[in-house]
Amino acid sequence: MDMTDKIAVIGDTDTVVGFRLAGILNSNIPADGASARRALLDFSNDSNISVIIITEPLAENIRETIEELSERPYPVIVEIPDKRGRLEGKESPIRRLVKRAIGVELEGF
Repeated sequence: MDMTDKIAVIGDTDTVVGFRLAGILNSNIPADGASARRALLDFSNDSNISVIIITEPLAENIRETIEELSERPYPVIVEIPDKRGRLEGKESPIRRLVKRAIGVELEGF
């Protein structure tokens, strides 16, 4: 199994196409919050998927589901900006992962 098979992407067309060009074939372009939630649940229940990348605007629509799934060790859910950029006041996903992993907030991220 290739490493790219362990990653899934949920996002807008531009984001998903970019990841497909990089070799990430597990992807979904949801039409709305309900289909984004379904895609997230499907990918999170796939034992082969270790990382799910989701764009911030879609993540905001399904925040409760992401919070519930984040209690599990796998898959790791990473939120990224879409083509419009980072959402106002949004915490860096790397900063949040480090804080969750070691329990300490790092400055400068």
